[in-house]
Parts: sequence; structure tokens; C-alpha cells
Amino acid sequence: MLDQTPPDFSQFIEFGNIFDRSTRAYLVKYLSRKLDPSLDFKEELTQSSPEFEHLQKALDQIFAHQNLQDLGQAYPRLQHEIIRDTLHWIRQSHTRNKRENPYKEEQKELERWHTRPTFMWARHWYKLTNYLRDIYTPEDLDTKFYAQKFEQISQKIDAWELERNPKTEQYAPELAEMELVIEDLLGHWQSLLTAKRLQYELENIEKQREEFCELLYAKVEEFVKLLNIITPFQAEIGRYWDMSRGLWQDTGFDVLNQYAELLQKEESIRDLADQLGRLREAQTEIEEEFYEESISRKTWVDDYSLQSEIGGIHTSNDLNNILPSEASFLAFPETESVFLKKYAEQNLLTFQKKGQRLVEHDDIQYHSYKKQKRKIKGPFIICVDTSGSMEGLPEQIAKVLSFAIIKMAARENRQCFLISFSIGIKTINLSNLAYSLDEVVRFLSMSFHGGTDVSPAMYASIDMLQSHDYREADVLMVSDFVMYEIREEVLRKIRQEKEKGTQFHSLTISKNPNPEIIEEFDNTWIYNPEERGIIRHLAHDLRAIA
Repeated sequence: MLDQTPPDFSQFIEFGNIFDRSTRAYLVKYLSRKLDPSLDFKEELTQSSPEFEHLQKALDQIFAHQNLQDLGQAYPRLQHEIIRDTLHWIRQSHTRNKRENPYKEEQKELERWHTRPTFMWARHWYKLTNYLRDIYTPEDLDTKFYAQKFEQISQKIDAWELERNPKTEQYAPELAEMELVIEDLLGHWQSLLTAKRLQYELENIEKQREEFCELLYAKVEEFVKLLNIITPFQAEIGRYWDMSRGLWQDTGFDVLNQYAELLQKEESIRDLADQLGRLREAQTEIEEEFYEESISRKTWVDDYSLQSEIGGIHTSNDLNNILPSEASFLAFPETESVFLKKYAEQNLLTFQKKGQRLVEHDDIQYHSYKKQKRKIKGPFIICVDTSGSMEGLPEQIAKVLSFAIIKMAARENRQCFLISFSIGIKTINLSNLAYSLDEVVRFLSMSFHGGTDVSPAMYASIDMLQSHDYREADVLMVSDFVMYEIREEVLRKIRQEKEKGTQFHSLTISKNPNPEIIEEFDNTWIYNPEERGIIRHLAHDLRAIA
């Protein structure tokens, strides 16, 4: 039995503006059952409105799509996303139908006549019969019949007198007869209006269902394609759904698929990315933890409010407990004034009574101990040179390597930040890849051109190193290093970061890099892009230091 509603939808159930609460709860469970037939769902609605029955038929048609059912069963996280989108569509459809309903004014008119007192009908009934005659045919509503009935009853009533004194019992039989006619007319009118409104909503929900299905099924087909490309990222599978962002262009799939295939074929590139991932492998560090120890103690303490026994003598004006010697002052007129003075000054000697009560209190002691902790693998900041000098094979190597590192970082749940640079820079935060795939596609599709200025990219890297998420990042720069210099201010900041433990790596794809620049990096690999087996050499060298 599906006895628990996913917490994601509790707000919809409690505060949704469609149907009643029990219907909303049933709707969520019903949708869950559609996406996961293994759920034992036997609940039935005790009351069902015609509107909900129309909606349920539309939902049956929507969820008859086989690929949609397959995805829902395969990925529980995705079930929530699909249900959320469906509920959003239902709310939108409800709001749209309510806003665009052409019978709103007629409904208001019906409500006004419902609230009109009976005595006012005696003089105004003809306004309603004329109004309804213009809307409905005699076959639908016989307004002539009702007009005759009202006229027959009204002839027996002085309508002006009745309005002046509506509580008079003189016309009670006529008003009772008129109420029966009113009830019959308004009931008939309500039925006709409900039928028109339901027909309108039925036609609209069918149109809206088709529009929703078109987007939903297209999203399903897109998602199936994407699954083949984003295999390492499936832990966050639901985040790639997001119907609000619309559909991808086919070119996006083509680009991702192209690099996924290149990566699949190039085992050495995958190996290279894995070796880069081990540059900052998990290390062991000592962590000191503190904890509190509470010791409970119980002691007896004096409590003078209990007054169960004499505990001593003190001065007060408590006459019930004065000593006999003090009371003796009242025996003689000469000493009576002494007693009164001591009483006024609360200076009489009196017995002090007290009791004891058990008090419990806690003593807090603080302790510490040291333990070994595995450090998480550090994040990556990748700077890729997209200048014109990288055109050709260096560009392809840079793109495929970047794609491999992105997948490696996602697989190992590591933060990753990509900076592409030529004259200016562009950045992509790859930590939330579900919302960055469009940017990745644009990077993989772009043509490398323009001049080279490495300083803005290094400034951006250093800024990222100041943030909490990238404080322990490694920086990898992929470039041909065909450039004149790095600004002295940038070099100074790099050296400051090195002192904090940050490592700067350079992967040089060029025959003639600038040696003065690459010597600033902790690890440098220089390869001729025209050399055969370059990627294998890269992976081999990285393996030696990993």
C-alpha cells in the first residue's frame, strides 16, 4: 500500500488551489503508481467531481507512453521530476481555464439570483426570464413556462406592499409556492451552466493535454539520448530533466556524442584524465574532536521556605516565632515601647525555621581525542587556451582532454571549474553540470581564434582559489604557451598560492613554448602535437608522479 506521500509534494497537498485535500493526496499517489506499477495502490476517492474525472482520463492517456513509464521505473529520482512537472501543468491548466472561462459572468448572475430574497422575486422575476430567454433555446430551458408560473403567483401579491413589509404573513402561501418555482428554475439553470462549463473545460484540457504531451514526449526522447552520453553523471539524473529549460537543439547532442565517441576510442585520453585526477589523491590527516561528558550529582540543601524544624535564631518581626524573652517586654508598660521599637525595626529575636530538599545538578567535563580523517579529493580548475595558435590538432586534444576531465570529476564527485581564454575569458562552473551542459556544448563547438593573454585566466583562477569550494584546488593550464609573458603581479599571486599548498600544472601542446613562462609551474609536460602517440606519452609521464 502506498501509505506515504513523497515529502516533495506535501506542500501541494496541503496548500494546493485545485480540488480538495483528499483529492490532491490521491492525485499524487495516482501519478506515482502510473510511473511505478509495482506500487500497491488500491485507494479510491470517496467523492469525485466531473472535473477530476475528465482530468484522470487525460492523465491515463498521457502516461500510456511506454518510454515515459520505462524511465520512471528505472530512475526513482526522475519520477519526482515528472510528477512535479505534471502537477505544474495541472495547476496551469486549471488557472488558465478559470481565467479564460467564457461563462464567468453568467455564473456570477446565477449566484446573485441565488442570494436574492423571495419577496423581491415578486416584482423582479421577469428580468431573469428575459435574461435566460436570450441565452437558452426553449428546448433547453422553457422560460415561457416559468414566466407564466411567476405571473400567476405575482397576481395574488401586492409586490410593493411586500417589499415594504417582507415579514408579513399575509402572502406566506404564495411565497412558499414561489420558492418551489425558484428552486426548480435555478436548479435547471445550474445544470445547463455546469454542462456548458464542463464541455468548455473538456475541450480545453484536451488541447492542453496535446501541447503538454508534445513537450513531455520530446523531452523523454531527448533524455534517452542524453543518458548514453552522460553515463558518469547519473547519480544526479533527475537534475538533467528540467522541462522549464525547453528542449535541446540536435546540434548539442551531436557535439556531446562526437566527443563521447572520441573519448571511448581514445583509451589513452581516459587514462590521462584518471592520472590527472590522482595528482591530489585522498590523503590522511589528523583531526582533533572535542566532546562533553555530563556527570549528574544529587545533594541535600537547606530550604528556609519549608520551615519544618528550628534551624537557629535571627532578627525579624515574625510574631509567631518570637523568643519568650522578647515577648516579656510586653509585660510592663515601661518596656512596651522597647518592644514596639524593635518590632518596627524588624529587630526582634525570632526562631528561624528551615527544611531540606534534594537538588540534582550536572557537572560538565570537556574531553578531546584525535582521529585520522581521509581528505576528499581536491577540486580542479582547468584553464584552456582558445587562441588562434591552438587551431588544429592542439585544439582537438584540448577539447577531448577537457571533456575527459569533466567526466572524471563528475564520476568522483569533485568540484570542477573551466576557464577558456584568448584575449578575454569565459568561465563554466562544472560543479552543477545539469545546468552547465549548454555551456559545455558551446565550448566544444567553438572555434579557437584570437590572440593570447593568459593573465585574465590566472586572475580568475586565483579568485576561485579564495572561495570555500576551491580553496584546495589544483590548477591545470592547457596551452601552446606561444605568448610573451605573464604579468609580474600575476606571478606574485601565483607564488603566494603555492605557499598555501596549491599546485599549478601546465600541459604544453607545442613545439616551441616560451620557457620563461612554463618554468613557473610545479609540473610541466611539453609535447609536440605532431608526434605520434602523444597522449600515451602524457599518460605515462603523469603515472610516474601520481
